[in-house]
Amino acid sequence: MTNHARTAPGHTAVIDGERSLSYGELLAAAGALSQTLKETCGGRPVAVRLRRGADLVTALLAVAAAGVPFLAVDPEAPAEHTRSALTGAGVRALVTEGPVPAELAGFAAVPPDSGSGPGPASGRDTGPVVAASASGDTGPAGYLVRTSGSTGAPKLVEVSGSALERHARTMGEVYGLEPRDRVLQFANPAFDVVVEEVFPTLAAGATVVAAPHPVPAPSELTDFLAHHGVTVLNLPTPYWREWVAELDCGGRRVPDTVRLLVIGSDMGDGDTARRWRGHSGARLVNAYGASETTVTCAVWEDTREEEPARALPVGRPLPGVEAFVLAEDGSEVAAPGTGELYIGGWCLAEGYLGDAERTGAAFVPHPSDPSLRLYRTRDRARREADGVITVLGRIDGEVNIRGHRVNPSEVSAALLRLDGVTAAHTLVRRDGRGEVRLTAYAVTATRQDGPALRERLGGLLPGHLLPAEVVVLDVLPVTANGKVDETLLPPPREVPPTPADAPAAWAEVSALQTAEGLAGHLAGLWSAELDRAVGVDDNVFDLGAHSLMLAGVRRRLSADLGREVPSIALFTHTTPRALARFLHEGEAAADPHVSQPTAPNRLRARRASGGTR
Repeated sequence: MTNHARTAPGHTAVIDGERSLSYGELLAAAGALSQTLKETCGGRPVAVRLRRGADLVTALLAVAAAGVPFLAVDPEAPAEHTRSALTGAGVRALVTEGPVPAELAGFAAVPPDSGSGPGPASGRDTGPVVAASASGDTGPAGYLVRTSGSTGAPKLVEVSGSALERHARTMGEVYGLEPRDRVLQFANPAFDVVVEEVFPTLAAGATVVAAPHPVPAPSELTDFLAHHGVTVLNLPTPYWREWVAELDCGGRRVPDTVRLLVIGSDMGDGDTARRWRGHSGARLVNAYGASETTVTCAVWEDTREEEPARALPVGRPLPGVEAFVLAEDGSEVAAPGTGELYIGGWCLAEGYLGDAERTGAAFVPHPSDPSLRLYRTRDRARREADGVITVLGRIDGEVNIRGHRVNPSEVSAALLRLDGVTAAHTLVRRDGRGEVRLTAYAVTATRQDGPALRERLGGLLPGHLLPAEVVVLDVLPVTANGKVDETLLPPPREVPPTPADAPAAWAEVSALQTAEGLAGHLAGLWSAELDRAVGVDDNVFDLGAHSLMLAGVRRRLSADLGREVPSIALFTHTTPRALARFLHEGEAAADPHVSQPTAPNRLRARRASGGTR
């Protein structure tokens, strides 16, 4: 990056809305901030609490130049959730902007523009600043990322600087990145995919294009890509599915500028891949990995030479990376065969910060060389005779929810931190559409209801960990050996068998011509989407809705009404009655007392900290 700043200082490094930074400006700003951080951080990891954008990229480079690991956190996560991560990492300095919550007052807040004076555009010589940003260091010190833990306590994965550098070079080669590329930065900063969006891009001399906040709805992504000339994008698989569904309905093609789409964080499916082919000639790559394997360790590319499999493979390991499919006794399974997937090579993390026991359990000796290690992914996988690997699902209790790696025990542990909760258990269920949902069960010493407990959980957990429903019980049923008997836990509220479960086409046009009729129809659409009863005055986000669900409801509602419904309307009118009134009478006539407040943090389509690709 320093070389690019010297040889092409005017080339655009970051586009952030109407703001942009050249390579010269970016390295100058990062160099100045790194000096402030060196004076503040005391040699400890530095947390970065910023939204996507130029300041985030500057801060990541500045921490790397300061010679300490960075820990990127979600600026809108509950402050207590953030505080526990920072405390666990031993953080002193926090790069952030705006007011700092009281829970984070014990950390030294450093503005992202700290240490910067007149910009390079004013004529200041940036050479010394750029040199200072790299002087004395052989490379970055790596980073930390928070991931879910099986005991309910999260873990901090420690990735070395050498793995980060190798990752940047390798992914730049695999993706064929060049200075002409414009790469979308879509991931939530707390999710380590941000590493893959930023570092390979800048190492190749290309341009990072920051997605706005919140990220565009799937119906709006195509216009955003066209406007900014994006050539490469890396999307969560669930978001990709919704985007393809929007493309199917809209009769539009992906901009010709897009040459590469990377998907990950959840299992891809052949049906969506087949439909994608009709919308774009861009390369499609399915990326697989975990926080413990430096974001991505294996890739599969759709060659379009044959029909894609029902479940997309994760392909083959990256150069210098090993992948083994092992039986329970540790022996390698003959191909074709199924077993547990283990990963080895340069991509392995150092382990879990300050937790030798967990590190030893997850990183095991290499079968042919005990001095080397393998990471036990806990994924069940099949290796074909040609070496191609397909992941079939999890072996342990962790699940992927909209691309986020989640351990249900972390939800139970958070429930037990609430006053009055004496016992808790969290169950993974699949709804009628096959989507994974969390249902939490709690026993309380005082009379409390489920919605109130769920609301209080929102102050402790980020959106992807919030259960769709909290059910309060008098006692948790147990088996003879004292474990919770999940078969006796009552199911969450079921959707009544009404026409709401039928396809949207059932609706009579006359019923949609009144606000009340439209509200009832919307309640039916949401009942089918959430797989539970929804009343016309229920806030759908309190019932577990998220932004990808909004995309599906918006698409079906637009088809029913014969006109496009703006995505923002569903974000700002969060009950069926409020949205119906808005759509029926128009924005000017909408009653502010009926409309609900803007949906909370959990609306964002995002990949949260820690997880699988």
